[in-house]
Parts: sequence; structure tokens; C-alpha cells
Amino acid sequence: MLIIALLKGVPARTTKVVTVGGVLRREEMDIVLNPHDSKAVEAADYVRRKVGGKTVALSMGPDIKLSPLIKPLYRAEVFGVDEAFILSDRKMAGADTLATSYAVSLGVRKVLERHVKPVEELISLISSGASADVVAARARELYGQNLLPNKVYSDLPSVKDSAIGMFAAGKASADQTTKLLEDTKSSFSQFIIVSGIKTTDGETGSVGPQVAESLSEMMGLDFPHLTYVEDFEIDPATLVVEAERKIGRLVQKVELHCPALLTISPEYAPRPPDPSNQVSVRGNNFRGKTLNPMKWTADELGADAARLGLAGSPTIVGPGVDIGKPPVQKIIGKSIVFTKRVEKFSSGGADFGPYDAGDLAQALPEAVFADLNAKGLLGVFTLQMFQRELFS
Repeated sequence: MLIIALLKGVPARTTKVVTVGGVLRREEMDIVLNPHDSKAVEAADYVRRKVGGKTVALSMGPDIKLSPLIKPLYRAEVFGVDEAFILSDRKMAGADTLATSYAVSLGVRKVLERHVKPVEELISLISSGASADVVAARARELYGQNLLPNKVYSDLPSVKDSAIGMFAAGKASADQTTKLLEDTKSSFSQFIIVSGIKTTDGETGSVGPQVAESLSEMMGLDFPHLTYVEDFEIDPATLVVEAERKIGRLVQKVELHCPALLTISPEYAPRPPDPSNQVSVRGNNFRGKTLNPMKWTADELGADAARLGLAGSPTIVGPGVDIGKPPVQKIIGKSIVFTKRVEKFSSGGADFGPYDAGDLAQALPEAVFADLNAKGLLGVFTLQMFQRELFS
């Protein structure tokens, strides 16, 4: 099963609009992962552990800013994400929710195509009468690229009787193998998309449902979607989702059939998966992780330029106000802060900063903290500092 988590990078300073047209120049800002999207990662990991498959992170924005945010997610929440794709192109800049949803939908479609084509290639090879050795060799290459689930091909000792393995060993006929490959191809269409309920730089909560509507148009079906999901369960056999959401005082329990899209509430807490289903889960899983996020441009998505970016955005945004960083607690005479501005720097393979005078420094790694302190860039938060902040 393909499990697609929609993620977004948002300005660390919440709302700094740098043009009257309301366009955020994200490449010039400090970007953080949208806080609500952490719940989407948790939900995606739950499905991965319950059903098996591949967790794919999909985001849109400047790849130079988003790539550092996504890489830590490979280690997040038990398994973390397995692959990541960033939709990055100047043609997409300035997009409102409609243009964003269109581009993201194209990204979802390309993720599906990326996994369907290798299976179709193996079916074509078998149909053309290629030898079992030739089919197995090609399957090995595709598996190495993380494009085939273990049940199709695997070199793991814990996975027995993969389709191509059985075919190569003469234990399955061409027709039997083709049937299993066709079933695998069909299973890719029963994917699930999860996202946060909204983003801190937009607060519309509309991109998730709009992606579902855009996919309905592209795929020629009614793509089910549900917002504000606080809890859900998925049946590994039928891929039916039973979800619960709360809107005001109203609690709804809804059943959806995959493919489906869920926007996940901050109140969501993943359930522990059923350990009895782990053989099936292992068969649905893929080889491992592709650790470097991949970039797709508008041309690679086959996008209509008239529906991207400002050109495809009917929404007009007015000027914004910089409301500063989120509040933090500092204690006079105890908290350690920066005494002057420090520009962005790297240490031990990680990036830090930039930091303004007065920013807390106590969460820094020990080695970085010691180095900055030795340079005289850190000090105790004083009453004078507090007065300057209060009356600036």
C-alpha cells in the first residue's frame, strides 16, 4: 500500500509577508515543518505498521529549504518515512490553495505512476516470453531502486515465496505470476493520503479536501475525504477505513473505502498495530528507504502552467504583519541567551541559526553551546535585556 503524507514548510516567524500581493518568499525565510503535519506523519506510520507498504512524504516549495526539514523524518516515529518528493519550481511560486492543490495532486499521480510502471514492465516481460532469469534480473534491479514490494521480489531471508522468486524457481507458472502482478498493480490504486488539518501560515484547512477534489477530476472517480479526524482504524484485508471526527459538539463515525484522504486532528493518537498481521505487513513493505528527497519540476509533473502559481491563483491576499516568533519563557538571572545576533552556521553536519540577541540558547547541543560561550556570544538573561525587549 502507498501511504502519502502531505507536508509543508512554514515560516518560523509565522507571518512575514514580504510583498503587498501577499506572496511569501520562502527561500528568504527561516522555514520549519508545519506543526500540524507531525500528526500526519504519526498517522502514516500507523498505517505502515498495520497494513504494510511504503510511506511517502510529499511537499511543495523551495527544495533547498524543505530538504533539511524532511531528512529527519526518515528517523521519525518508529519507521519514519521511506521516500520523499519535493515539488519545486518557480512556476509554482505564489500559489493559493487551489493552485497548490492542483500541483500536489499531480505529485500524487506521479507517485502512483512511479510504482505502477515497474510492475507493468515485469508483466510485459513475462507476456513477451522472456526467460525467468531475465525477469528475475530486471526485478532485482527494480527492487534495488525501492520500486517493488517484498511480495513481488525480495532478497530478505525473512520474506518467503515472492512472486518472481517462485517464478524463477519454477514453482509458479507465467500465468500465475502475471495474476499476482496484476493484483499488485491494482493494489496501488487503493492508496491513502494523510495531512495536517491546516497550516500555521494559511489556517484555511482547505488544501486536503481540494487535493481530493482535484484527484477526483484527474482519476475520474469520487475521491472520498474526511477532515478533523481524531481517530481511525484500517482493515488490512479490505482497506476500509473507519474514522471518527469531532466538529464542535458533533461526533461523527464514518466509513471510507481506499483510495481516501484524511486530515488529522491535533488530538489524534495512533493505536498499537496488531502483531498477528506482521507476515502480510512484511510482504507489503518495500526494500528500505531512499534517504535523499527527490525534486520534481512543473515539466516533470506534466503541469498546465496556467493552473500553477500566481497565474492559477484566483485568491487575492492583502498585506500581512510580522507578528514575531512564538513566545518563550526566560528567567532573569538564570536563562542563557544570545548576547548578539549570530548568523546561520554549521557544526557537526547540522545547520544552526540565525539567532537574534535574546534568543534562548539552552537547547543547543553541548559542543555548540560550549563553542559559542567561549566566543562570548552567550550570557545570562538580565533585567536590562528584559527591559529592552519590553520597551523596544
